[in-house]
Amino acid sequence: MVGVLGGLLRLGEKWIDWMRNRPVGVTLIKCGCVLIGLVIGGWALTLTGRVSFEGGQIAVEVGEGDLPTPVHVLVLMMASILVLGGVASLCLGAFRERRRRVIVVEVRGLRDWSGSPLVEAVPREIKGQRVVVLVDLRQKVKDGVIVEPGAALEKLGALATQVRLLEEGVSAGESTIVYGGLSPVPFTFLGGMVLDDEGDVVVLDWDRHASRWRELNEPDDGARFEERGIDSVSEGPDEVALVVSVSYRIGMLAARCTVPALPVVELRLEPGGSETHWSAAKQQVLGKEFLQTVIRLRDLGVKRLHLFLAAPNSVVFRFGRLYDRRNLPEVIVYQYEQWQKPPYPWGVRMPASGETGGVLCRPNRLG
Repeated sequence: MVGVLGGLLRLGEKWIDWMRNRPVGVTLIKCGCVLIGLVIGGWALTLTGRVSFEGGQIAVEVGEGDLPTPVHVLVLMMASILVLGGVASLCLGAFRERRRRVIVVEVRGLRDWSGSPLVEAVPREIKGQRVVVLVDLRQKVKDGVIVEPGAALEKLGALATQVRLLEEGVSAGESTIVYGGLSPVPFTFLGGMVLDDEGDVVVLDWDRHASRWRELNEPDDGARFEERGIDSVSEGPDEVALVVSVSYRIGMLAARCTVPALPVVELRLEPGGSETHWSAAKQQVLGKEFLQTVIRLRDLGVKRLHLFLAAPNSVVFRFGRLYDRRNLPEVIVYQYEQWQKPPYPWGVRMPASGETGGVLCRPNRLG
C-alpha cells in the first residue's frame, strides 16, 4: 500500500509540473473541448463499485451510461464557459505580450561579418515585441581595427538615450533588455556602464566555433581568479595598473610599457581560454572577485586605475555593469592592438559621477 501511495504522489507531482508548463488558456480550452465531446457523443463515464487496495492494486469498475437532458445542458454550459475563458485568457496574454517590449542591443565593432543577427537568438521564453538597437562601430578601413576610436565613442554615447526613448510609455516590468556584442574591450566595458541602471539584462555571447549566439547556461567549472601583487601596494598610491587575464594571458611587459612607473596588480584565471565563460554563475563569482579587488585598492587610497583586460565580451560587459562610477576609483580601460607600438595605443576613461560619456585617452597624454 505504501508503494501504491508513493506512486500516486509521484504521478500527482508530474501532473502538477505538466500543468505549470502549459498556458492557462490552452488548458481551459482543452478541458472544455473534452467535455463538449463527451456530451455530443451522448455518453459519459460513470465509476461504480468500490476502490480496493488488496494485493497492491486499485480495482475500479467503469460503466457507460446516458446523462439526463438537464445534465447535458449544464455540462455544455460549463464547457462553453471553459472554452470562452480559455480564449479570453489567450487574447489577454497576446495583448500583454504585445505591450511588452524586448529591446535587443547588438554592438558590432570587431569584424565585417555576415553572422546571424542577435534578435534571431533571443530565447523564446522572453515574450514581447522585439525592437532592435544596432550600434555599428565598424569603420570599414582595416578589419578588426578601430582607426578612429573617437568617432566610435560618439556612437556608443547615444546608446543610453536610445534605450530610454524605447522604454518610454512602457510600464515598469514590461520591458526586457537583451545584450550581445563583438566590440573592442573599452567600448564593451563602457556599454556595461551605460546599461548598469537598466535592471536585469539578458546577456548572450558569440560562439566563434559554432558561429551563433549562445546563452550563458553551462555549469560552473569552479575556476577562480588568482590575485597577485596587491600585498606589495603600499597605502596611498594615486594610480595603479590592474591586469586581468580571463581568456588570454596579458603580457606584463606590454602593460608596463604603457604605464611604466605604476605598481601592477594582477588577476589571472587558471586555466584560461576562450571557452571558459559560458556559465553565468561563474561570471557572477568572477565579477565579485574583480569588484572586491577594486574596492581593496580604493581602500588603499588609489584614485585612478589603468585596466588591462583580456576577456570574452560577456565578461567585459558584466565587469562594466558592476563598476560603480560614484564610489570606485576613476578607471581607464585600454585597447590591445598586437602589431602597434605601444601595443596599447589608446584607452577610454570611463565616465565618473555626473558624467555621461567616456573620454578617449592616449598613453603619452593621459587626461
